[in-house]
Amino acid sequence: MKNDVAEQFQLLNKHIATAIAGKDYVRAAALDRARQDVLKDICLMDVKAIDADFFNIVEECARDNASLIQAVQQDMNHISWQTSRSLKAQRAYRSET
Repeated sequence: MKNDVAEQFQLLNKHIATAIAGKDYVRAAALDRARQDVLKDICLMDVKAIDADFFNIVEECARDNASLIQAVQQDMNHISWQTSRSLKAQRAYRSET
């Protein structure tokens, strides 16, 4: 497999990480769809054309993604907690008026 496909895959992964760090989840999802398309294209290639190192790259990205997913889940839990707290405050305020 040509290095440009592996580089494209790694670049997409870096952009996804940057988008998640910036809490731009819409961009992260769009980039992830593009990355999935790259993987689908690779699956359609002749197995002999795929560089064995590419699978190491995919495994490394999977490990990175696991930590990114954990960060997103923590962020979502925090947002949920803040929303719940805000709704409780609003209900309390309305019941007083």
